[in-house]
Amino acid sequence: MRRIIVGLAAVLSIAWLPSTMSAAAPPKPPPGEGVPAFGHVFVIIGENAELGNVNKSNSPYLINTLEPKSAWHTNYYALAHNSLANYVGMTSGQFILCDQNDDPPDTCHQNVPNLFHQLDVAGVSWQSWMESMPVACDVEKEAGTLQDSNTYRVKHNPAVYYDNVEGAGGVWSATNKSTECLQNVIPAGTTEPNKNDMSYFNSALASGNVGRFNLVVPNQCEDAHDNCSPPTANPLTQFDNFLAREVPLIEQSPAYGTDGVIIVVFDEGAGDNIKNKQDKFGQGGRVVFSVESQLVKPGTYTGVFDHYSFLRTMEDGFRLGSYVGNAAVSKPINNIWK
Repeated sequence: MRRIIVGLAAVLSIAWLPSTMSAAAPPKPPPGEGVPAFGHVFVIIGENAELGNVNKSNSPYLINTLEPKSAWHTNYYALAHNSLANYVGMTSGQFILCDQNDDPPDTCHQNVPNLFHQLDVAGVSWQSWMESMPVACDVEKEAGTLQDSNTYRVKHNPAVYYDNVEGAGGVWSATNKSTECLQNVIPAGTTEPNKNDMSYFNSALASGNVGRFNLVVPNQCEDAHDNCSPPTANPLTQFDNFLAREVPLIEQSPAYGTDGVIIVVFDEGAGDNIKNKQDKFGQGGRVVFSVESQLVKPGTYTGVFDHYSFLRTMEDGFRLGSYVGNAAVSKPINNIWK
């Protein structure tokens, strides 16, 4: 009887093995959801222009030089109006009413997960380069003047709105600022009038001594927000001149290499979107979104994306392993890569 039982067990064991061994494991999704691993990323943000407002006349460098070698999106949307809601949305996947009102950080700071803190946790270096910001981690509402072409506005500086970035110990404070903020949220140059100075950033580019993630924010005279010196200049052309001056320096930097990424995007639309501009929490307009990199397949792309998609793509490209806010339910921009 014992021999029969042992024999039966052996038969059952043999019968069970093939089905178990032949069951293929489900394929794993590619790392980063199809987004390649990024080296150094440079995100340059312009202000207040619909995609339809940008043309060869007012933006010759952007259209004639950048677009042909970039992944150029024709259905990329901002989130809302006004500026701060988009900057905060791009870096935390959400925004609140005071962001819609462009309120200063002393009344509008939040204790929420955000891209800067994610990068810190992952050990990925980052820097926010603010043109015409007078001191590191500046939380004052504004500095400089349009007449002097050195206008800094804190509403374009999202990092200082997050408690776990700006304040020592994760407690927001106008005076007790974190070492992280003082070291990473930094002036891009001096505040000398009428110089549009990016000398600190340019020097760092030349040596390659920049963070892996770089948020590059022109002052309000160079970001297409305002007419400055001369007062008759086209705001979009002023931003285009900024790109023509700074993008080649990024391309030539040792940090750019074969896996660097340059993104040019506008915070929100204006002009032909006046009606929508009055909608709190409404769409922020269709805006420029251009990605230059040796990692991309240049061309025109029509897929629909927004600032939350941008955030998810950054989280994927830096392999952060999690998604914050609405990035968790958004599509990554994964159709442009080689």
